[in-house]
Formats: sequence, C-alpha cells, structure tokens
Amino acid sequence: MIKGRREIVRWLSERLTAVAAVWLAAGLAVSAFVIWAFISLTDAVLEGESRAFDRKVLLWIHSTFPGWLNEPMRIITALGYYWLVLPLLTVVALLFYRRGWRLSAILLVVSTAGSIVLTTVLKDVFQRARPELFNSGYHASYYSFPSGHATVAVGFYGMLTVILAYRLKGIARWAVALSGVVVVLLIGFSRLYLGVHYPTDVLAGYLSALLWLVCVGGVYALWLSVRGFRAAESSQDE
Repeated sequence: MIKGRREIVRWLSERLTAVAAVWLAAGLAVSAFVIWAFISLTDAVLEGESRAFDRKVLLWIHSTFPGWLNEPMRIITALGYYWLVLPLLTVVALLFYRRGWRLSAILLVVSTAGSIVLTTVLKDVFQRARPELFNSGYHASYYSFPSGHATVAVGFYGMLTVILAYRLKGIARWAVALSGVVVVLLIGFSRLYLGVHYPTDVLAGYLSALLWLVCVGGVYALWLSVRGFRAAESSQDE
C-alpha cells in the first residue's frame, strides 16, 4: 500500500512542472481567500452593514465624475451584456479551434457559460433590489446582487486574457494582461457610474467569478504542463 502511494507521488512529481505546482498552491490560497471574502461580503449585505458604504460610494461617483462620461460608460457597459459577449465568445472560440487551440476554446466557453449560470443562480438566491439613488437615464432589470456584468467580465474577458497572456511573451504578454484588467475594471465601474449597481454588487461579482476563473485556469495550466512533459519525453525517445 505504502509502495503504491510512493509510486503515485513519484509519477505526479515527474509530470508537474514548477509552474504548475506554483499555480496549484497559489490557486488554493486565492480560492480560500475569495471564499472567505465572498462570505464576509454577503453577510455584510444581508445584515445591512454595507448600506451606508454603498450609498456613500455611489453618491460620490455621481457627484465627482463629469456628465460627459455618460455615453462612453454606456458603450463600455455594453461589453458585459450577453447579446454582445455570446457572439464574441462564438467568434473567438472558433478562431481558437481553427488554430488548434482546442482546449483553450473549450475552457473559454466553460468559463463564460459558468459565469453566466453562476450569476443567475446567485441573483435568484439573494434577490437584492437595484439602487435608486439617482437617475442617470439608464435602466437595468432583474436583481442586483451580484453584478452579472462584473461576473461575466471576469469569466469571458478574464479567461481570454489568461489564455492569450500565457501564450505570448515579453511586452505583448504584459500589454494583454494590463488591457484585460482595465476592461474588466471599466465594465464594473460603468455599472456604478450609471447607478444600476451597488459597489458591493460589483465586488461580489468579481469575487464569485474569480473563484470560477481560478478553477478553470488551473485546469488549463495543468494540461499545458502535462503536454509539455509529454513533448519532452517524446523528443528524448527520438
């Protein structure tokens, strides 16, 4: 029995790269933190402890940022709607598939679909009403917590950023990573600027989607690592 366990441990150690091991450790740590943060945030929302903070931040954004941002924010917030994300997902997944990045295409679909299902279920569970602190002329339907835009932004644009950044090198990698982060943050901010979400809604959307992204990204990193080992072993055999 002990010998069998040692064989399994040795087999795994031979096939996991240092990068994959670091990803696993970091993923577990991030997952634990995200779960704790989401539970704490949800508890604060349900108990009404976040009400003053939510109101203060929304009113500050409304009084601080200029009105001419209304149209740009409407354009940015459109990036998080399903009617735009799903066609983009279809096009990108097909491009990945044609390039031979089949697992990347599958994981992007899984990440995006999972984020949509996740936010829909959570909205139905919590049924939080949307804020009505000011009228920006923009209206949104359905429940408020967590923000579906924030969740889908991480699920689609976040996963797309992970895939591209992993495959690129040098300045291009950092440019893609920075662009992905900016897009995700701007989509979340647009919901606050337009007054259709509380800050805790957006934060909860980021946290829930981040946990899902870590899980999907972990599968992606492990697969690439195992594939790299197989390629190395094949070249040695030749």
